[in-house]
Amino acid sequence: MKILVVTQYFWPENFRINDLVVSLKNEGHDVTVLTGKPNYPDGDVFQEYIDEPNNYSNLSGVDVFRVPMRPRKKGSVNLFLNYVSFAFSATFNGSRLLKNKSYDVIFACQLSPITSVLPAIFIKKQKKIPLVMWSLDLWPESLQAVGIVKSQRVIHWVRKLVRYIYAQCDLILAQSEEYIDAIRKTDLSNTPTMIFPNFAEDIFGEIQVKENDSSKIKVLFAGNIGDAQDFDAVVECSKLIKKNKLNVQIQVVGDGRKRHELEQNIVKYELQDYLVYHGKFPLEDMPRFYSQADAALVSLKTNDIFSRTIPGKVQSYMMASLPIIGMIDGSTAALIAKANCGYCCKSGDFHSLYENLEKFSLLNEKERINLGCNGYQYASEYFNKDSLVSKLSDALEEISKKGL
Repeated sequence: MKILVVTQYFWPENFRINDLVVSLKNEGHDVTVLTGKPNYPDGDVFQEYIDEPNNYSNLSGVDVFRVPMRPRKKGSVNLFLNYVSFAFSATFNGSRLLKNKSYDVIFACQLSPITSVLPAIFIKKQKKIPLVMWSLDLWPESLQAVGIVKSQRVIHWVRKLVRYIYAQCDLILAQSEEYIDAIRKTDLSNTPTMIFPNFAEDIFGEIQVKENDSSKIKVLFAGNIGDAQDFDAVVECSKLIKKNKLNVQIQVVGDGRKRHELEQNIVKYELQDYLVYHGKFPLEDMPRFYSQADAALVSLKTNDIFSRTIPGKVQSYMMASLPIIGMIDGSTAALIAKANCGYCCKSGDFHSLYENLEKFSLLNEKERINLGCNGYQYASEYFNKDSLVSKLSDALEEISKKGL
């Protein structure tokens, strides 16, 4: 089967779509990717891409077509222009690049912005083939949740756009039933849906031996440092760790809009021994940090949409056999409880987060290992990448046979 993947973000940027594309290729499919020039998260096109663009035209046998686009740079205006430029460039330049190529199905990876799916819709109509969308960010709800858009008039028009996009899809993939419920509230066309949970990249399942050579208990936060992750509450918890001299150190690896503020707060409140920012690292370097951690932290602000979301890092934590300390509501809290792989408190409740860190610090080594093993066993059964890719492959085959 010939699959065209349309995604604004792709290798060498760090996203799960990279792993999924290679996995579909390994399933025997002929996969092509239409994407932009790598510039996430720093906002500038990667220097290594500028130096050797031909090195990034093929990933493990998958042809990659890149269209020109405006880099994210800094600020909301530049971000808006980045979103718009990909939508237009991938629609017109992309369709030109792929003019003489045929495909059986289009697979659109929908992160922010949802406008990144518009080129896939254009190509769908042009080539008269079905479109499957993998929804990883709910719009317009996520815009409201982090305060990016406050105008109800703007939200109204964004919702109309989202309804149009949903209506053009032949199948929408989402990570949970709660997430699908949110889609159905907006989608008036009753587009078919399928649960497709996040999976952990293979390298996290290979981590076996913990290498923490410190007397402190290390709790790792890996991933996006943004508005949604509520680092204000994490900083407040770190103040309590310092005040009470708890033998715990929160370690942060990643990048995002709130990184500079986090670094400033660490210095401002003299939290260097309790809240450590290591920087951002490529995916292949992450096992080093996982292997040195005793537990992992996941947090999201209080919001109905966030409560329906399970951050992708959770599956990685579980596959790495890391107990999870959560400051999060809804689906993720329920997952941690069901898998019995850690402790969780309400979003924003940094006092309870501190208490859970204290409780975890009092566990003996065997008890900590048991929590991590519980998570690994659950993830191996329900978030197994091979099984999920096979399920996706079958769904794409079925959709392609139906046609439009």
